[in-house]
Amino acid sequence: MWERTLSQKIVNKLCEQDVIDTCDAAAYVYGYELLISSVISVLIVVLVSIICGDFRYSLSFLLGFVLQRIYIGGYHATSHIRCYFAFSGMFLICVLLSKLIVVTYIMTTALLLSISILFAPVEAKNKPLNEKKRLKYKIIASTLSAVDFIITLLNMLPNNRIVTCYYLSKWVLVIFAVGPLYQKIKPARTI
Repeated sequence: MWERTLSQKIVNKLCEQDVIDTCDAAAYVYGYELLISSVISVLIVVLVSIICGDFRYSLSFLLGFVLQRIYIGGYHATSHIRCYFAFSGMFLICVLLSKLIVVTYIMTTALLLSISILFAPVEAKNKPLNEKKRLKYKIIASTLSAVDFIITLLNMLPNNRIVTCYYLSKWVLVIFAVGPLYQKIKPARTI
């Protein structure tokens, strides 16, 4: 609870200097405590994103999370340290998932390119193709798949991980909202 101690020291100093009224001190202590805690949470996320190799992860996550979190509400940890772990842990999960999703995009388009080159066109039994159409379709399918693969590489590495992290931050909002929401709407037990 060093956050509370620090905020009390700040407020005491402001009271001594007659910047704030002592009768409002408790509200200011609470406000400064929240400010300190929020700054620490943001700094942890920034540090984790730098460790993960890209500062933009923190920007995309915070942009996607913070403003809506203020109005959506949801889970609040019972201590600052739990808050730090929950917030930074969910952020790290978003970064790791964004990397996995990008790998999935690349693997999918690479597999499709391989299928196009090796097996296209895959003919339906009731719709056979002549040799000329088969060659034409193979070239078109392989070209489209190659373009798709190249676009995926250009879009996914590294920028789409940032965008994916932004959208995954929305899942963190959902996760933080579901627990308290469930508690609110679950039917009361009858004896």
